[in-house]
Amino acid sequence: MRKIVLGGLLGIVVGVIAWGGFNTALEATNKMSFCISCHVMRDTVYAEYLHSPHYKNRSGVRATCPDCHVPRNWSDKVKRKIQATSELYHWAVGSIDTAEKFEAKRHQLAKREWARMRANGSKECRNCHSFEAMDFHKQPMKASRAMRDAAKAGKTCIDCHKAVAHKMPDVTATHRRMFENLVPASVAVGDQVIALEPLSLALSAGGEPIGEMVAGLPVRIEAIEKEFARVELAGWRREGQENKLYMRQGQRIKLATIDPSEVDGLRRLGSVEDATTGQIWTEVRLDAWVPTTGFLRDAKPLWATVGRLYEDNCSLCHALHPPDEYSANNWIGHMNSMVRMTPLTGKEAALLLTWLQTNGKK
Repeated sequence: MRKIVLGGLLGIVVGVIAWGGFNTALEATNKMSFCISCHVMRDTVYAEYLHSPHYKNRSGVRATCPDCHVPRNWSDKVKRKIQATSELYHWAVGSIDTAEKFEAKRHQLAKREWARMRANGSKECRNCHSFEAMDFHKQPMKASRAMRDAAKAGKTCIDCHKAVAHKMPDVTATHRRMFENLVPASVAVGDQVIALEPLSLALSAGGEPIGEMVAGLPVRIEAIEKEFARVELAGWRREGQENKLYMRQGQRIKLATIDPSEVDGLRRLGSVEDATTGQIWTEVRLDAWVPTTGFLRDAKPLWATVGRLYEDNCSLCHALHPPDEYSANNWIGHMNSMVRMTPLTGKEAALLLTWLQTNGKK
């Protein structure tokens, strides 16, 4: 019995020592000095952090690396540390052992961290912040309204508060590089092709432009003359907007814009009244000439690029909405309200809208 008791006591002592050693090691890796012991972190994100309000502010409260990147409750902390072993591996093999390598992967790394924090409800942010503790009356009106709306909508901190301590990555770099790698194809009569960019329309090869065809919609090459191809645009126009051609009746997926003085030249095939809006839609055809440059035979690379554009830009403030969550017409309003918050160019935004609309709710 004495041996059993002594063995039990010894086991407890060994367990306490082992637990203490483990916890000491855990806490040692949970200090800012450990995080910036890697020179790449010290020379990049740490240098940026020194100029952020999380480092120096009027309240004198400083948030360090683990405050923002490691949850405080024990189980989540251990889970995060296990995840971080992959970071130690990449440190060992030199994946980002220079500032140049780090910058090349900054967006990829940031996206991974944003996704992780969104998935856990921004537990790290809630180490210090909580909706319950906020005095909304002491916040600027705009911030107060945004905070309360976010709380009601179940948003998490990282949805709106990116780059609070580090430089924002260039979210356009990847998809613009992908666009540059899209090489226009030579075309032949009978080819079904898709425009890579908006193309001017003319009534004769090399003639004066009478409008513009949008990018991203398929057309068939009917004839070729020098550097120009004749295509047939088959679409619909809505009463009151006769100079705009749409891809489908009742759905404002823009196909082309025509000079108002040329709309009488469109062939009209018949009109219908939209059952939902009561508007009159007329089916029309237009034979037009466009430059042969700027076409792709395969639409998949273009839509893969636009999908990446959507993922990189529209996940900055919220979780992505699948295209079929909204109808083609509803996507117009969503894009108009959101595009101003992104660095997208007009051409990029137009292509994204076309992709969302053509894949929207039927």
